[in-house]
Amino acid sequence: MKEKKKKLKEMYKVSGYHKQFIILFIIIIVFAIMDVIFIPYITRKIVDISIPNQNIRALIIWSCVYIIFLVISCYMTLKHCRIRSILKRKIQRDLREKIFNKMQEMKAKFYDDNDTGVILQFLQTDANDAGAIFAEVITEMVFMGLIRFSIIAIFLMFIDLKIALIIIVLYVIGYIVTIFINKETVDIINKIRKLNIEIYNKINEGVQGFLTIKILNIVSKKEKELDKTLQEYKLKNVKLEKQIASYNNIFAFIVSLSTAVIVYFAGIKVLQGFMIYVEIMLLMKFTSSLEFEFKWIIKHLANFNKSFVAFSKILDFLNSDEIETIEVGKKLETIDSIEFSKIFFSYNGNEKNIENFSCLLNKNEKLALVGRTGAGKTTIVNLLCRFYEPTSGKIKINGINYLEYSISSLRSKIGYIMQDTYILPSSIIDNIKYVNENISVEEIENIFKKLKLHDKIMNLKDGYHTDISSNPDILSTGEKQMINFARVMAIDCDVIILDEVTSALSYEYEMLINNAIKEVTKNKIGIIIAHRLSTTKMCDKIISIKDGKQEKISV
Repeated sequence: MKEKKKKLKEMYKVSGYHKQFIILFIIIIVFAIMDVIFIPYITRKIVDISIPNQNIRALIIWSCVYIIFLVISCYMTLKHCRIRSILKRKIQRDLREKIFNKMQEMKAKFYDDNDTGVILQFLQTDANDAGAIFAEVITEMVFMGLIRFSIIAIFLMFIDLKIALIIIVLYVIGYIVTIFINKETVDIINKIRKLNIEIYNKINEGVQGFLTIKILNIVSKKEKELDKTLQEYKLKNVKLEKQIASYNNIFAFIVSLSTAVIVYFAGIKVLQGFMIYVEIMLLMKFTSSLEFEFKWIIKHLANFNKSFVAFSKILDFLNSDEIETIEVGKKLETIDSIEFSKIFFSYNGNEKNIENFSCLLNKNEKLALVGRTGAGKTTIVNLLCRFYEPTSGKIKINGINYLEYSISSLRSKIGYIMQDTYILPSSIIDNIKYVNENISVEEIENIFKKLKLHDKIMNLKDGYHTDISSNPDILSTGEKQMINFARVMAIDCDVIILDEVTSALSYEYEMLINNAIKEVTKNKIGIIIAHRLSTTKMCDKIISIKDGKQEKISV
């Protein structure tokens, strides 16, 4: 319980908007007092006094007061509903922003250990549920339920303290039983959350691997796998609903005993002349209101569990210390040499992915890493970029252990071009300015002239302002790859990494890319991962990698 309270405090702190919550709290308190005290009081003045006494003046006055209070009550209802809705959306937005920013800080290992489903769960379902915990769930449970319950309970005590205390004890027993049964609900919600992640994964797999699924003719198999997960998801939700229904029914049975309490104890007092029938009716009326308010609290218990679990997962993620401290260390001004010295690396701590790798590269030198898929070529360049760090051995830059430099300054000096082309859904010029907003149009044109793509771009209707996303076939795969090259040429970097940039291209575009490689690596250290001989010919050193080991070195 202490741990839950501690987490709720942390959740409240992370949620923010504390002033708005105080305003919301005040509005709901005033609304509850008006609804539970003043409006019934005014109603009694009209029905029990003004009408029986035929006091027209008092009837008009109290009726006007009643209308005014109703208008204020309606306004406050709309006001707190609007505030709650706005707060909920703002918190959901802020949580998504915090999650996204945190993801940018996480080490590469986080993405190795967690698939797309986990990320989508955080950003979609968890953020939605967590955003509602204070603005909606606790507001309705505590402010609108518990406060009204307390006010009504006080009224009952004024009518008859003994009966009121017995009724309140029954509600406390009902609450304890509900909380005891509720523990299993949290476990079911966690299982539903895991299934939801699995569903996200299967949907993502279906979208990303659409063509592969079609080619392999396994559409029906994938549909059955998704259907099986959806059925399991449905069964867990049905079980959750039954669980909620069970503690609702048990609670309803326990609190129904309150009627028997009133009939028995109040009946004896009436027979003894210590209570009148009106007081019995008031006890019945307020007990009915008491039951309604407590049922309101119980009704939102499942939503609280769901929101609490979601927010707890988000907090655990936001508090994770598995982050990159990118600004810690000396600033790297330039890279003149890179030395891999007896590098060993393992992703899982057991299997050796890189074993005893050594190599020295000086300025203007080009290294080709060749080998089969999975041999460890990309792992070596990922180590250089500090997406991972060596298990043992050292990577030296300018003769100094590269761990002494800040990650941000290191990566700012490395240009990384991957096999998969990533194009922003915007114009050609915007795709270049995205990495260097200060670059001029003339400089961009000069870059594309070197890449032999300027004439093609100028022949397009809008030239460099052509929106690539509106017509995805306007540039070929090889020409789109040129945009990746142009981005790297638009920034000041000393090392160029090219990862299989020619593997999926025809001979015509391979020549175009080879020209681009010469341009982009000019006067720089180049590391080229390649299969094709034409690409490796331009390199000063060629290292063959097999199962993480250097097999052959050609100079």
